[in-house]
Amino acid sequence: MDATQIILIVFIVLLIIIYPIMISARNKKETQRMQEQTNSLKRGDKILTTSGVYGTIVDLHLEDDKKIVTIETGMGNNKGYLSVDAYAIYTVFKDETNQVGKENIDLKKDEDKKQDNKIADKEINNEKSKEQSNNEQTAMDSTITEESQKKDK
Repeated sequence: MDATQIILIVFIVLLIIIYPIMISARNKKETQRMQEQTNSLKRGDKILTTSGVYGTIVDLHLEDDKKIVTIETGMGNNKGYLSVDAYAIYTVFKDETNQVGKENIDLKKDEDKKQDNKIADKEINNEKSKEQSNNEQTAMDSTITEESQKKDK
């Protein structure tokens, strides 16, 4: 065996050893995040479940060593209630009004940038047309001067 084959075999063995370690560390972080999220649940939190149901937590209770969350879904006359395991909660929205406000601010910033770009483009176009007009005027002036010099001769 030459050196490249040995290096290749060592590299493959290292990958086989390191990959499960990296995966387990990632799973551990995800499990810890889910545990923290589950422990921080409280009434009134806006949530999204793993199955895509949006709702608001109205009750938390323990049942056979499981944390059960009752959520209110829908609006107005279409309200409904679901009881799900706390680990079925995918995301907790911290403050919906802040999120909507941030989204509106981001949209406003984008609109302002677009407006600024349009203004800058207009200014550039105005400068170009002024330069072009100046160039045309200079050309006309030089033509007139040449013609007057020819007449004088």
